Amino acid sequence: MKIGILDVNPPHAHSVDWNKTPFDAYVRFLERAEPSFEYENYVVVSEGELPPSPETCDAYLITGSPKGVYEDDAWLVELKIFIQDAYKAGKKLIGICFGHQMIAHSLGGHVEKSKKGWGLGKKDFNIYTEKKWMTGFIESPSLYFAHQDQVMELPPEAELLGGNEFCPNLFYTIGDQVLGIQGHPEFPKTLVREIVETRLEIVGAELQAKALRSLDEGKPNNQLFAEWIVNFLLA
Repeated sequence: MKIGILDVNPPHAHSVDWNKTPFDAYVRFLERAEPSFEYENYVVVSEGELPPSPETCDAYLITGSPKGVYEDDAWLVELKIFIQDAYKAGKKLIGICFGHQMIAHSLGGHVEKSKKGWGLGKKDFNIYTEKKWMTGFIESPSLYFAHQDQVMELPPEAELLGGNEFCPNLFYTIGDQVLGIQGHPEFPKTLVREIVETRLEIVGAELQAKALRSLDEGKPNNQLFAEWIVNFLLA
């Protein structure tokens, strides 16, 4: 199976230690559950790369990004059109953080900057519906988060699978084709700590300290979500 990684991180987002590149981080994440996928890297923002056709790959993963899906950059418009075309072509789409928001935005949902502020650090949430691909199911997993934008309205055909009080529309699917998750199952603790430590002027000392404390309160369920996403892709 060939997975296209659509890297939507602008150049300044590469200043944190990804252990090589964002593409490598997402490949390592998926390889925790399936080592035999083939991958293609598309640097959407700085290089303006998109697959020439949805048929180029079997599935696409849209990464996280500090950008807002509602901004007017030309590449955002082009990405929206590609997502719509890939969806019409029946390609599987995985969205993480910004990717989760961008897919929802492209397919009829609504995204905006939350009045609740930043979701930062390790957070728990609830799973409302157990699916066959959710091996080792648990009702209240946790992941790392780093976002202010949220999906306020899901696309018309989406099914809400999980959320919490802070971020109600946190985890959704559309049939067996689309999966979106607001959290960052691909982030190791060291990367999250570095992101939180650089957010002082943005989030303030109190929220930063709370987020840093959360990183020492047990491990997130990154491995579980690697398995769930791979199972979803292969189903």
